[in-house]
This record gives sequence, structure tokens and C-alpha cells, in this order.
Amino acid sequence: MNIYALSSLAASYVCFPLAILVYQNDPKNQLNRIFTLSCILLGCLAFTEFGLRQAADAATAYTWLKMGAFWPLVISVYLHFVLVFAKSRVLQSKVTYFLLYAPALFFTTLALPTPLVSEEPHIEYWGWMYTTPENPLIYNLSSIWALFMTTLPLVLCFLYFYRTKDPVEKGRAKYVLAAMFVPIMVIFAFKGISPLTGIKVPDLTVTAFAVQLSIITYGIYRYNIFVLTPAVAADDIVTAMSNVLFLVRMDGFILLANQSAQTLLGYSEPELTGQPLQIVFAEKDWNEISKSSLRAGITNQEMTVITKDGKTIPVLASISVIQDKNENNLGILCVCSDLTDHKQAEEAKRKEVLLKEIHHRVKNNMQIISSLLSLQSRYITDDKYREMFTESRNRIKSMALIHEKLYQSQDLENINVCEYITDLVNGLVRSYSDQEITLRVEADDIYLGVDTAVPCGLIINELVSNALKHAFPDKKGEIRVGLHENNGVITLVIADNGIGIPDTIDFKNTETLGLRLVTILTEDQLEGEVNLIRGKGTEFCITFRNEDNKA
Repeated sequence: MNIYALSSLAASYVCFPLAILVYQNDPKNQLNRIFTLSCILLGCLAFTEFGLRQAADAATAYTWLKMGAFWPLVISVYLHFVLVFAKSRVLQSKVTYFLLYAPALFFTTLALPTPLVSEEPHIEYWGWMYTTPENPLIYNLSSIWALFMTTLPLVLCFLYFYRTKDPVEKGRAKYVLAAMFVPIMVIFAFKGISPLTGIKVPDLTVTAFAVQLSIITYGIYRYNIFVLTPAVAADDIVTAMSNVLFLVRMDGFILLANQSAQTLLGYSEPELTGQPLQIVFAEKDWNEISKSSLRAGITNQEMTVITKDGKTIPVLASISVIQDKNENNLGILCVCSDLTDHKQAEEAKRKEVLLKEIHHRVKNNMQIISSLLSLQSRYITDDKYREMFTESRNRIKSMALIHEKLYQSQDLENINVCEYITDLVNGLVRSYSDQEITLRVEADDIYLGVDTAVPCGLIINELVSNALKHAFPDKKGEIRVGLHENNGVITLVIADNGIGIPDTIDFKNTETLGLRLVTILTEDQLEGEVNLIRGKGTEFCITFRNEDNKA
């Protein structure tokens, strides 16, 4: 076994214990989990490299080469680890994950069945290694991608080191940054110096990455580089919080606007940072914030923020002044909660109360009219006119009952027709107390809106009243009211077992108001049809579409 194959085997043996150590240190830490995955994948890749270098023949080497075709995934997971470490916000987008792993899967898929990434291996003094394909297009693309993906973490870590102000985080970034230089120098030597000088050197990239992971693992235990600090926690909380947050200088210019502020207002971070807070708040609200900055403690007040497109949004703003240990004012912290849903709920509740009051007043007014008609009818001696007053009063009662049901219901727009019909018909029968009438109400559990319930109620009132007046000369009988729905079509049936309507009477052209009203309400209001079935008694069948299902 040559020394180079031995170095790959050693790298493999090192990576797996590192994965176990880091994972056990804190299994719930996202950084630890991704770092563990990096160690496992690199350990597997190092073992396939060991198998390739010490293979007995070309066929065995080819098998090991194909087993290591997943090498692009190792690079992608490594970059993912650095993005999490550097707290990059690009991870909030699904596009980032696609760009991160899609090319790796593409190159892996090509490397397994085809020679486009590497051809059959050849022997060198350090063992077997891959051969550049005759058509090097895919190979060159994969090499450029790999070089970019292994260099980018160095840039990201450097930017994080430069950006962070917390000394602890800056020290951690510097430690990881130093560890990154190990594989970078090896890659530079293999991909850069070797081709220029013509000196063949073995590719020790996998071993170099194993060294880097070892250094980082040492830092995890020695310096707690992945342990949560108050500064990291505060940064993560600000980023993840659902409330809008502004950190403002004492002169009113924005230092920080969290992601929720950007989303709610439609601005990007550069569009808000360094701008006066007046671009977000109305002038009167900014004056209140300025006054609050002169007072100690927290001030809570309803205010209005203005989005990028000029839309106003109500918010509850909590304003406090940030001070140092000497009570010198350093800045203003403004946290806002969106009150849009709360305001809409309040408005809906207000409208609900108002609508209830309207139904209540309409019902009361109709009852007053009904009472006036009842009083007036006492002074009428002509039975014909007294009956007209009684019919009018019953019609008003049928409409008043609808508003009473709506007032009592949780749903202010629809009423339960079964309950309504039962109360309406029972009330009509009671008004003709000198008869022995059996009532049968057969109604489905249907809810109708006011525009449909009112004509239905009037139709039932007319036909039941007509039956009570004319169908039972002997003052005994049965009245049946049915309401059923099938595929959006409602069928209303009012039937009695009385003497029936003579064949000589055309109910659609009769001079009596009641039957004419039934036809008008059915055809004009409900846009339905009314049919009369003569037989043992009288049966009116009215069909119409439920208003919610009308095209």
C-alpha cells in the first residue's frame, strides 16, 4: 500500500469519528447537523479514493471511480454549511437550494453511467486516478463549478468576519477562515501549479478537507465556535420575528430594518437602511416617536405606516430608547405589530351589531304597523274590509318574522327555513282558532337569504291563509307544507285535503289578490314556476333555484 492511498484511508478514518463527536455535542444545532453530514460524505469519498489508488487492476479501479461519483454533493453540502455559519439570508429562498444542489446532482448523474466527467482510470506513481475525457467540455464545466464552489465559502466567511461587530463571532469567523485555507492551498497547487510546471503531483484535496474539518472540530470543543451566544441569538430573533422592527439613530435615520419590515412595506434592506424613518411613518406619527425618544420606558401607541406603493397600514408601535450603562441615549427601538386583521375584525363586528340592530328595528316597525292595522280593523263593520286588514296584517307578520329570526341568528344574512315555516304556519293557524286543523311541516335543513326568504314567506302565508279560509267548510282538515332541495332546485309544496279549487277557476288570472300575489312572487321574485294539482284537495307546487346557485 503506497503512502498516498494510506493518506486517503486515514482521512476516511478521521471523518467518521468527527461526525459522531460533533453530532453528539449538540444534535439539535443546525450547524452541527450539516457539519456532521459533511464529515460523513467526505469520509465515504475518502474511502472510495483509497480503494481507487490501491486497486489491483483497471477494472477494479473503474468500479471505485464510479463509487466516488457523488463528489459534487460533498462540495454542495460544504457550501451549505458555510452559508448557515455565515447566517446568509439567501437560504430563505428556495431558489438558493436549487442552485446549491441541482448542479451537483447533474454532474453526479452524468458521472455514474457516462465517461463525460472522467474516463477509465490510468496508473500513476501514487496509484490509479481518473482520466480527462477526450471531449473535455463536461469535465471542464465540472472543474470550474467545483473551483467556484470551494472558493465561494472562503469569500462568504471573509464577508461575515468583516460584517459582524460582535467580538466573539468575529473570533469564530477568523478561526473557520484560517481552517479554510488548507484545502484552498492544496487545490491551488494541484489545479494551478502542477499543470504550469508539468510536475505530476497527487490530488490531496480530500485529505486537505479532512484536515480542515479536524481543525473546525477542535474549535468546536476548544472554543465552542458553534455554541449559541446572546449576540447570535439576538440576530436570529430579529431576523425570524414576525413583528416589524426598526433600529433608529437618535437623529431619526434607520440603522436596521428586519425581514418582516421589508416584507410588510415592500422595501429591500438597502432601500431602508440609512433613510429617515419619516419615509415609513406619517408626519404626525414621527412627531410622536420623536417625543417618545425624550421619555424613559416603553411607549405603546396606534400609528400608521406607509408602504413603498403608498398604501397605509395600521400598526401598534412600541417605542423605547436604547441607553448605555451611563444612561446616554444611543438610539430608538421601534417594534410594530400589524393591526390590519384586528381592524378588519373590529369593523366586521361593528357591522354585525349594526345589522342586528337594523333587523331588530325593522321587525319592531313591522309589528307596530301590524298592531295599527289590528286596531283599525276593530272600527270596520264591513266583514269584507275587515278581512282585507287581517290579510295585510298577516303578510306583514310573515316578513317581520324573517327579521326576528335573523336578529336571533348568528348568521345575519340567512335563516333556517324549517324553523321559520313552522313558526309562520303555527301563527296563521292560531289566528283561525275556530278550526281544528292538523299541521304537517316537512322541510329540509335549508338556509335562505332575505331576498329568497321574504317571497317564500309571503307565498306560504297566502296559500295557507287561503286554505284556512276556503278549504274546510266543516272546520276540520289537514294542511301540509314541504320544502326540499335537490341539486340546487328548491321545491315548495303547500297542500290541503279540503274541498279543492273548482276547475273553472284559473288561479293565475283570478281577481283575488292572494293567488295573483303567489304567481307574481314566484315568477318575478323567485324566477320559478308554480303549478296547481287538483285532486283530493289542493296542492300548489312551486319550484325555483336556490339564489346562491343561480347563474
